[in-house]
Amino acid sequence: MSAFAHFTFVYLPQFPTGQKFLSWVCKPIFDISCGALLLDMISTLPTEQKDRAIIVDVIRGFALIGVLIANFTSYVSQQIPENTLNSISSSLDISLMNINAVFFEWKFMTLFSILFGYGFGLILESLMRKNINPNSFFIRRMFWLFIFGCIHTLFWWADVLHLYAMSGIILLLFRKKSKRIILLCAILSTFIIPVLISYILRNQPKTFTDADIQSLYNQYKYGNIIDVFKFNVNFYYRMFIISGSDLHDIIETLGRFLFGYFLLRIRLFHSVETKKTIFKKVALISSPFVVGYFIIRWLLLKKTFHANQFVLAPVLSFGILSTTTLYVSILVMAYISFGMNKLFAALQALGRMTLTNYLMVSTFLIILLYGFGFNKLGELPMHIIWMYGLIWLIVEIVFSTYWLTYFRYGPAEWIWRQLTYGRRLRLRK
Repeated sequence: MSAFAHFTFVYLPQFPTGQKFLSWVCKPIFDISCGALLLDMISTLPTEQKDRAIIVDVIRGFALIGVLIANFTSYVSQQIPENTLNSISSSLDISLMNINAVFFEWKFMTLFSILFGYGFGLILESLMRKNINPNSFFIRRMFWLFIFGCIHTLFWWADVLHLYAMSGIILLLFRKKSKRIILLCAILSTFIIPVLISYILRNQPKTFTDADIQSLYNQYKYGNIIDVFKFNVNFYYRMFIISGSDLHDIIETLGRFLFGYFLLRIRLFHSVETKKTIFKKVALISSPFVVGYFIIRWLLLKKTFHANQFVLAPVLSFGILSTTTLYVSILVMAYISFGMNKLFAALQALGRMTLTNYLMVSTFLIILLYGFGFNKLGELPMHIIWMYGLIWLIVEIVFSTYWLTYFRYGPAEWIWRQLTYGRRLRLRK
């Protein structure tokens, strides 16, 4: 059991005040989040493509579109010095960056993380049916994901795969925990512990300074591939390891994983066609929080609102989670209302090839922007980048749909699966 879980559920309940805390915090959140009816649902969701819940793949494809937009934006906005970015940006470009910040940034990556936790639960159920040791299997799976992430980090400092791998290993500790413990630890890991870590590390040297961005830009723009590799290793070490940011990000990612695993344990997406009322209520409850978040985020962009960063951080995290919740609720209600059509089929194809498509986005942008490619970093305004993003999204939809017509898994998924099982697996259908 993790340290905070041990404190919360073993040590704290020994005292009357602790019992009141648990009763006051956990029960209302637990009841509001899922309801007694959902907690009693028992079912099994296979992980085979032919049997898995279609809606999960649809949501994953939807998440991938948001991540694509956010990554196309961040590859430019976060890797170009401010004066260079301003020199190529029109009012339209600035508006697009603001739209990304308010409506896309972190919302879809949060959804990605939640779905990872949900997928973790699906894998566990499948392994239990096959009498396979889930610990050794999942550790192997995360090891190879970590390797994918490390290779990706050599090209781009903002990789998330290695973080997913490290947080995924910790997720194993919650495999047999109760739903209440999983939910409470999700809340603590998402909203509380990251803030405490940031407070403890508040005196660390600042990262991502103007000098850091200028150095990053120079290497990506003018360096060869070996220069980029060396720079990214050093840059990552300074920005994330020495600063302690990695610890913050691992815990926060774990929190999102736990939310996803909790949703699997309550069978939220099982027999989803019967739950339109539930998702409608979730959308109505989350809407006011989303509106509040949008207002705060917009005021922050305009620099007309200021607050203590340690107070603001959990507020923004809650707003991001609320926005993600609203997006998913609307998507699921649309799926229930209209059924499987061409749009949802396209999203499902994207969702079944998540790893492949995620890496393909980076491959395209690296070739387009870096000095050893077409060297367009700092030259293309944001509206052109978004046009490239739209074209690339269409390419990914067509490619994913075509590929899955003839093959069982995406290319990267197939390689990852073979490495995990330690044997060759059939690719063609």
